[in-house]
This record gives sequence, structure tokens and C-alpha cells, in this order.
Amino acid sequence: MRAAEVLSALAVHDSELGQVLGLLRASAPEREPESLPLGAGDRRLLALHRALTGRDVELTVACGACGMLNELLIAVEALPAPVSRVAVCGSGGGVREPTYGDLVGLPGERSAALAELLRRCTVGAPSRPPRAEDLELVDDSLAGPLGSTCAGCGGPLEALLDVQRVVLELLQRQLVLIDHETDVLARAYHWDLAAIEALPDERRTRLARLAAEDR
Repeated sequence: MRAAEVLSALAVHDSELGQVLGLLRASAPEREPESLPLGAGDRRLLALHRALTGRDVELTVACGACGMLNELLIAVEALPAPVSRVAVCGSGGGVREPTYGDLVGLPGERSAALAELLRRCTVGAPSRPPRAEDLELVDDSLAGPLGSTCAGCGGPLEALLDVQRVVLELLQRQLVLIDHETDVLARAYHWDLAAIEALPDERRTRLARLAAEDR
């Protein structure tokens, strides 16, 4: 799996959802990302980030008590496994966790989008109408407050985390880095774009570093 091939999905799609689906599809063509629940998708995005960059997602959080900057690693192995959730709405049915496919083509207006998402995620024939809070009960996505402990004073740390947005931002930076390495190699060796893109990621990075040092 070459990083440039996977990350090209970021340039093809304009929307956040489109970019996520494009990345997941490019990294695992045999799977349909639309069928993935959001929680499982977030974990796959973390794994994809590590596969393409060689490192876990890292957050820098300042302690409100002592001011120390803490580095928090978000490693997929340290997270609980995704679980299938259903919020019971009375008797006869309820609401399941949304998949990426449920988010495709929702109305632009917020209340209409919520109503349509609830309709798509309703299972069975619940005796009471599903509500927005039912979706919150089944939310297994990695978006929300992240708690930890300050390495300096031992006090509590809290940061707001949205794995989807963080991973997209970091992979955009990785794509810029790859474009820079490609440009360095093209100028130094006069190789065509296809030859450079065919290089394994580690070799492209190593050759680009050597070429930059020789300038």
C-alpha cells in the first residue's frame, strides 16, 4: 500500500465524509466502507494513519493547573473494541449506531437531516418515536472529551478529540510532505512522475532527504 495512492483520495473529494470514504476504500478496496459503523471507522482511520506515517496520532495538551505540555498518544490497541449498540425505544424496536452509508445524501437543513438519520437507523417497530438522544446512546465514535493525567503535577487533563477530523488533517500534511519529496526527486534526478510514485514510501523519503542534502 503506497501512501501517495491512498492519500490521492483527499484531493479527489471535497467533503469530509467523501474524503473518509475515499481513504477507507483506497486502503482496503475489498471492503465497502459505507457499511462500517462510525466507531469502527474511526479505529480504522487511526490504524491507517499509523500505516501511512509510521506513527500513532499524538495530541499536545496543556495542563490547566501547572501549564506543562503533555503528549498524548492515541493508539488503536489501547482503545476498547467497537461494540454493536442499540437504544431501545419503548417496545418493538429502537435505534442502532449509524454507518457511513447512513450519512450519505442527508438533507442540508439540520432538523431535516436529524429526522432522516433517525429514520435510517431505526430498527424494528419501536412503540415511541426515536429521538436525538437515542443516537447519543448508540454513539461509539471517537469524538468527545479525552481524559488523562498530567505528567508534571498529576492533575486531571481533558482535551476534546475528534479522531476523524484529526486524522484527516494529519494525512493532509502527509500528502503535502509526499508532494515535496516528489518535487525534490524530480528536480534532482529528472525522473518522471510515474517512476517516483512507483518507489516504496521509505525509499522515496530516503532519496529525497539525500537529494536535499546534496543541494
